[in-house]
Amino acid sequence: MNDLKSPILKAIRILRRVVQEEAPVSLAGLSLALGLPKPTVHRLALLLEQEGLLQRDPLSRRYLVGSALEELAFQAIRNAPGHSTRRLHMQRLAEKIGESINLGALSGDEVVYVERVESAWPLRMDFKPGSRVPVHCTANGKLLLAYSPPSVRQRLLRAAPFPPYAKNTITTAAALARELEVIRRRGYSEDNEEFLVGVCCLAVPVRNAERQVTAGLAVMAPSARFPLEKARACLPDLYATAEIISAQWETAKGGAGT
Repeated sequence: MNDLKSPILKAIRILRRVVQEEAPVSLAGLSLALGLPKPTVHRLALLLEQEGLLQRDPLSRRYLVGSALEELAFQAIRNAPGHSTRRLHMQRLAEKIGESINLGALSGDEVVYVERVESAWPLRMDFKPGSRVPVHCTANGKLLLAYSPPSVRQRLLRAAPFPPYAKNTITTAAALARELEVIRRRGYSEDNEEFLVGVCCLAVPVRNAERQVTAGLAVMAPSARFPLEKARACLPDLYATAEIISAQWETAKGGAGT
């Protein structure tokens, strides 16, 4: 019973609640959901905000995940016990396809590469884990946006017009919304020289224990060597590896709950 009074555990409950919410949550909402007094929630949330684990929307003053918590989450994924096994499967996929493979997660209006395996070709895109790329013009970005909660999609669509990185970049909200609908319908996403000239990508979903799409597994390669038609032929292998990674995350959560 004394544990329930611990400020540390209360702070953890606040963090967990904010992370689980699809939209920023108010002080009153946190207080009601957690059964804690508003002054207690406010005091602990302020400490979490000072550490960068939480932040407040400048207009609504509601709480959302802070940049320090995002970075901590990505580091946890990269360094989790299943990291070596996940990377091994990605390496096998990269060797079989012959091109670079990356695992990305959504972070605000960008995608963060959680893991990446480069191809053996001398001509390649040398991104590192932790690299960030735009959402609106990358295969992983569009995939994760397509499967994100409606509130997240609408917030990002309101940021249009989007900056053009290449001649095929989607720059309008209407065109991107149509593209996201296509992605949800077919179950994968493409980048046809939309971010980098001469580079194409294809991404498939990776799901958590609740079967929510939380990451994207993508192949990236020069279009001249690996056009989208060739990439689509590799979809079964991409899906198979994505399912293995998803199963790892499901197993990890199951083990944590026992």
